[in-house]
Amino acid sequence: MSAAGAIAAPRLPAGMEAQLPLGYEVLASARVSAGEPIRSFEIVAIGRKDEEALAKSGDAPARPLMIYERRSGRFFPVGRNDQVVLKADEGGQCDPFLDGDTPIATKGRYFTVQNGVACGQHWTDYITFRLDDRTGFVFDNERTESWTFNPSNDPNAEALVRDGPPRVFRDRPGHITAFSKWRPVH
Repeated sequence: MSAAGAIAAPRLPAGMEAQLPLGYEVLASARVSAGEPIRSFEIVAIGRKDEEALAKSGDAPARPLMIYERRSGRFFPVGRNDQVVLKADEGGQCDPFLDGDTPIATKGRYFTVQNGVACGQHWTDYITFRLDDRTGFVFDNERTESWTFNPSNDPNAEALVRDGPPRVFRDRPGHITAFSKWRPVH
């Protein structure tokens, strides 16, 4: 990504780059190997190559999050969601996806996308999906946190204080939301 301060995009496995939509580039990616039997997936966040200019004009494009499954040495698209990764201008002063430490984290059959800002406002939004062996990736939970500057004059006080406990959103019991169908609840 050409944006100032952006993280270096990882290289995709051979053959995947050609499957990206025309005019897009990789912002971040991660690998998940899990399931019964073990399956291998690439989780790839992409952005338009001209998104920096579009964001400056107030028309930042969506950033699709794609899931590819590796089968017989080839990668096949198995999911897309344009709501998980926030647009470049949805953070106020900062880029809520590219300015974070770990935009996509994985553990076992889970992956989490982190959006957040720490310039002016301070908030983080973690959206987690898990691999269901029967249906593919499904929504697991969304956790949001925010902080404000500490009004204390104590020189040993923390600079920021949490605005309250993290808010956690989950599907209602018995309801499963497929990765491609997930939308923010707030």
